[in-house]
Amino acid sequence: MTGSQAKRLGRLVQQARLKRGWSLMTAVEQTGLDSSWLNRLERGMYADPAPDRLALLAEALTIDPVAIDRASRDHLADSLPEVRTYFRSKEKLSPEALDEVEHALAEIRARHASPDDTTTATSSPNPIEYPEQHTQREEEHHDNHSNTRSRAGD
Repeated sequence: MTGSQAKRLGRLVQQARLKRGWSLMTAVEQTGLDSSWLNRLERGMYADPAPDRLALLAEALTIDPVAIDRASRDHLADSLPEVRTYFRSKEKLSPEALDEVEHALAEIRARHASPDDTTTATSSPNPIEYPEQHTQREEEHHDNHSNTRSRAGD
């Protein structure tokens, strides 16, 4: 994530916290997160905030994950495991059951795709790719390796 994306994400989090009427300390008490981590996140100082902490905070502040991904250019989504990996680990599903989950997900994607949607609804274990995401990821990869990265969010 670039510096401007980190700042945008920080503003999003701070605005959501203030909208709830929470002080920084209230947010810390409600989430169990470290106050210095949250403070630094809100100030846009993390180029790579810990996804588990970010997800916990988003849930507590009722921030739509899509808004987080929009602000951070898919930082949260990119850090999540593939569907098959998640269900194999979390639910201990068999390979046959995992095939059923992937098939059901492909059907749901196909039913809910808009006519102008550029997604591909397949039973592939890979997530849906939008053409602009590939370019953005290449740019982020270049940004992350050509700039000095901020302190990791752990």
